Amino acid sequence: MNMMHRINDNLYLFGGIKGLVRDGDELKKELLDKRPQVVLITISPEQVDGMKNFIEDPFEVDMSDYEILYGINLANYGEVMTPSPVYIEVTRYCMENNAEMIGIDMEEGDYQNTYSKYVKTTDLLRHSLRKKKISRFKFNQETPEEFVEAWNSAVDLKSFKKVNAEREKYMINRIDSLLPEYGNKTVMCVVDYDYYNSILNHLDEDH
Repeated sequence: MNMMHRINDNLYLFGGIKGLVRDGDELKKELLDKRPQVVLITISPEQVDGMKNFIEDPFEVDMSDYEILYGINLANYGEVMTPSPVYIEVTRYCMENNAEMIGIDMEEGDYQNTYSKYVKTTDLLRHSLRKKKISRFKFNQETPEEFVEAWNSAVDLKSFKKVNAEREKYMINRIDSLLPEYGNKTVMCVVDYDYYNSILNHLDEDH
């Protein structure tokens, strides 16, 4: 599935699956071809700083049980790495080419407030109990994109879906507010596959 989309002469959208080396490799080619001066990416500003620190001095990344299960299942579709190769390639490109890298997801404080608003103690308990069931679940989708959709459907409780919907709305608003600042520059939006279709539809409508 081709997840590189030209919105207009100065704006491109790339969707990548978190963790998949294949998508990192594909993104690297697109970055070197399109040479964006600004990259908007669906991680938080704090994660941007973390990725830059990782590139300069790699460290072991802590993962939750769910992240480990996700990686094990995603590995059925290709080589997997953490941090996500998509994040690594964006960070490396921006650092080596003096391009601006902007995290458009919520800052940690805003995320925690949103999370607390929707996710209650009972949700966390249910999520923890569901882990054993997920560990035995057989994902047999044909493509990694279909796997991600099936994974999200199996793992995310209603409350988590509400948090992600708020994040998606926030990121779309951030894109809208940032693009006018860079009207004369080449901009690439690099988004997790989870948000790709919504952001693509929004940008297509507006541009």
